[in-house]
Parts: sequence; C-alpha cells; structure tokens
Amino acid sequence: MAVDDDYDIPDTGAVFTFGKSRFADNAPSKFWIKNDKIVELACGDEHTAVVTESGRVFMIGSNDMGQLGLGSTKPVYKPSCVKTLKPEKALHIACGRSHTIVSCASGAVYLWGHNGDGQLGTGNKEDHFFPVKVLKLDTPAKAVAAGSIHSLVLAEIGELYIWGSNSEGQLGLEVKEQLTPALLTLPQPVLSIACGYYHCVALTAFGRVYTWGESDHGKLGLPSSQLSSHHLPQVVPLPEKIIQVAAGSAHTLFLSEGGTVYSCGLGSNGELGQGEGELECFLPQQVIETNPSAIVIIAAGDNHSSAITEDGYLLTWGCGRHGKLCHGEENFSSQFLPLRVRRLRHIRVILVGCGGCHTMVLGYRRTEEVESTRDNSHLLHHSVNSLARARRRVADGILPPLKSVGLPPIKHSVLPTVPDIEDDEPASDQPQVDAEPVSIVGEVPEKAVEVEQNEATPEENGVLDVESEEEEEEQQQQQQEEEENTEDCKEQLPPSEKKGGRFARFFGNLGKKKSTSALRSHQVATEESGEGMKGTTASATKSKHPLEEDAHLESFGDPNTEESEGAVRQVMEAFTSSSVRATSSYSIGVPGHKQSKACTIL
Repeated sequence: MAVDDDYDIPDTGAVFTFGKSRFADNAPSKFWIKNDKIVELACGDEHTAVVTESGRVFMIGSNDMGQLGLGSTKPVYKPSCVKTLKPEKALHIACGRSHTIVSCASGAVYLWGHNGDGQLGTGNKEDHFFPVKVLKLDTPAKAVAAGSIHSLVLAEIGELYIWGSNSEGQLGLEVKEQLTPALLTLPQPVLSIACGYYHCVALTAFGRVYTWGESDHGKLGLPSSQLSSHHLPQVVPLPEKIIQVAAGSAHTLFLSEGGTVYSCGLGSNGELGQGEGELECFLPQQVIETNPSAIVIIAAGDNHSSAITEDGYLLTWGCGRHGKLCHGEENFSSQFLPLRVRRLRHIRVILVGCGGCHTMVLGYRRTEEVESTRDNSHLLHHSVNSLARARRRVADGILPPLKSVGLPPIKHSVLPTVPDIEDDEPASDQPQVDAEPVSIVGEVPEKAVEVEQNEATPEENGVLDVESEEEEEEQQQQQQEEEENTEDCKEQLPPSEKKGGRFARFFGNLGKKKSTSALRSHQVATEESGEGMKGTTASATKSKHPLEEDAHLESFGDPNTEESEGAVRQVMEAFTSSSVRATSSYSIGVPGHKQSKACTIL
C-alpha cells in the first residue's frame, strides 16, 4: 500500500489496516463503507468492529468464538454487516479478547461471542453467535469497554455497570464472579473508562483516575502501600489533570490536559514509551516526547501503544510484531520511543484502535501540501544519521549540482584553437594529451579551482604534461634557428615556462611545436627548390602568433598573398570571440566559486 494509491479515498475517509487484521491477507491496506461514514472503531485480540454514521455495525477478523456476531465461527476477511442489529442505531462499540459489546441510541446494550466466564452478562456461560440484549438504560450509554473476561458500561449520569469474572479483582466488587450487570459506585461521577485484559481504569469528572484489578508489573500505577487493596478502586497519583485513559494487557496510559502522556506497567516491548532502560514502571512516568505537537487521543493494545497529535499525525511505539506499529511490512522491530508513522503523513488521523495483533486507523486525506522532509527532525535518529551525504545536506543545505557553475561546453573553447589540418600531420609529431583536463573543466569545476589555489604543477595534480624531453630538445633547436633568422619572431613567441593553467600551457606549447615543425618541413622544401632561407625568413617575420603562423604555413599556402591573410584574420577572430564567450559565461557562475585558470585558455 503506497501513498500514490490513496487518491481514491472518499471524502468520508477510510480505515487503514496494519498487522494481523485478516483483511487483505494481513498486508497493510484500507477500506471504507460505501455511502456511509465510519465514526467509531474498536479492536479485540484478533477481530475488529466499526460503527457507521447511520448506526450500522461491520465486523472483520477471527471468529472462533462467534465474536463477530454473524451466526457462525468462520473467519471473515472483508467487513460484514451485523444484520440482526439493523433495527437499532449503534453508537459505541468495544472488543474484548474474544467478545464484543455495543450500546445503541435506544439505551439497549448488546453483547456476543465467548461467554466462558460470564463476560456477556446473560446470566449463564453459554457462547452466543448473535447479538444478545443484556441491559436497557433510560438514556444511551456514554461508553462501553471490554477486557479479557469482563465487561463495563458507563451510563450517561456517570454510573458504572460491570460483570464477568473477578479472578483478579477486575470487577471492583467483593464477589468471585458476576454473571449479570451490577452497579459499581465510585466517589465521583465517571467521565470515561478503559479495560485491560485483567484490570480497569476510570476517569472522573474532576480529572482523578481510579484503577483496580490485577496489579502485576505496576499496571495500576499505585504505590506499594496500596497494592494490597488492588481489588478495590483507588486513586492514582498523577501530577496533572487527566482527560483520557487507555489500558493494554499489562500497561496503562494517561493523557493530561496539557497534552502529555504518562505510562506505567510492563514495558519489555517498549509499550511504555520511556526508552529502553525502563522495562517496568510502578508509578506513572512521562512518555518521552519526540513530537512537538500536543497529544489529543491515546490508545493501548496488547503490548503496543499509539497516540494522535493535535495536527492529525499518528505516533506508535511498543511491540512491532506483524507490523502493527504501521512502519512497513518489513519493519517488525520494537520501538521504545514514540515514532511518527510516515505512511500516514498525508492522512489526517482522527481515530485509532490497538488490538492484540493489529492496529486500525481512521483518517481523511489532507487538503494542504504534504509536509517537507526537513520537518521530520524527530526521525533523524531513525534514518538520516546513517547517511553521510544526508548529514552534510542537513548541516550545509542542499548542494548545487556540479554542472551548475555555468561553464560553456568544452568544444566551444577548443575547436577554434585546433585547426582541422591536424589530421594531416604524422601521428608521431602530435603531442599526446590526456582526456582528464576535459572532465575537470566540464564536469568537476571544483577540482580546477583547487589547482589554481594551490599553484601546483600539472604533475602534482595528477595531470600529465603535454611535452616529452625529446620534444623539448627539438623545440630548443628550432628556437635557435629562428633566433638566427629574425629577432622579431623570438620576441613574439610566448615563454615556455610561464604558468597560466594546464590549457594555457598545452595550447601555447602546441602552437610552438606545430610552428617549428612546419618551419623545418618548409625549409627542406625550399632548399630543394633552390629558394634557401628566404621563404623561411619571410614566413617567420610575417607570423604574429604561433597559432597564426601554423595556419599560414600549413593551411593557407603562401603567406604573402592577400587571400591567406584574410583567412588568418578569420581564424583569429573566431578564436578571440570564443575565448571572450568562455570567460564571460564562467564569470556569472555560482557565487562563491572562484574562477579557475584552467577554463581560460588565453
């Protein structure tokens, strides 16, 4: 299930399934009810129930005890409507380990499923595969809750009705078991309720929390002096006013008025959210905050927990078996700190239910843009810190692409300076040039800048020189001949040892090499024809630049003709304009990048 697949979600929202939900072969998926908005959901050990706006109830999951209320014990892989409840309008629903309880607008309360400990409240221990009415209130019930083998109903006026097994003191009554609903009185009116597998939690209208039932691992949040009376409701010491409670199999969550979450109980799988060092907590401690937004809804499953932030994002922590933490099909590891679910970052989550092996989430597609990756700073410890490149980008910002410096293509700088007559020269007379300078200028400008700053020779920077020792000796010999013929030519030739960058030295030496080679060949030709040094002296005197001299001697014939002079001027104009373009285009590159001498060939 990918983000791109969520374009078809209706305006009424969708339920996203994670873990062993029995839906879509237990793979992360989603569903919605056609033309009916889902307003409430609940998760049992391996089954799920949803209530729609019209009051219909749909069930899915395991059904070995008839907990789906469909009249059989066959598992259901797609949401199926409980047809026997159609005359009623369901309002609230809860799932126990293997039974289900629902309250209706008429004040009636129905239950179905396993009844081996009297948790259905029918007066006997017979299982029921269809809904059975066990309670009729004057007004609709405010809330319902279900544990492993007991059930709880909160009336509108704040009264509690409870029944089932009392093996761990979870009924709060001085009885062994209660097969029909009985009234449990607390010092203050009750506002909301929650049931763990073998314990209960009640929140009063004054923000006080009462717990009772099984006390193992500190799940009741009571000091050791009060544990002896765990079978009776007692006040939990908490530093803030509480507005919501949730209970798992062996842990309890408390949500304060300020949006802070407290937890107590067993934390061996990370369900406490207090870090890897806290595997058991007897008094409520604050869950480590990893998200800047306040929490508005909490939920607890068998051994994992979840929360919804005020901006509609989902946080999960605890046991990751079956993928019930919603972090992907292959991420089944436990999380000891709350972690935002990236899969639902584009969904505004409004409800979440945690079961024994799965998690169900109700949400709508966000209308605003998906958050920037820079806004996920709380995820850095999970993924970003493992990438060196990502760390650099976090510290320095996004790096510009290497080709954004604005350098012209290399062919615009090279082609005008290398005449086509190169192909006519013998292969042995051509200097061998490594291809590395082309890649340095065109693709890695930073390396060219480094060469300029260090003022290093080409050998020191890993670039081979373009001349060999034999070529240098030949150059010196030809320079001596030119000095004998004319002093003007010697003065106009560029110094051979002048530092001007790799390309400046390369093309300067190339011009000198080609001019002396051309002079030698021309001397031989004129001596055989009887002209002697006259042609050579005239050519050397006429030349103004090694490249221009090369063009005269090898490409345009007689240097004294007007046609040859015009051709030379065309070559020089092309060369000069190309160099100017190269220099100007590089000067408008990325600010802060120093201009490299390697890209200026003149």
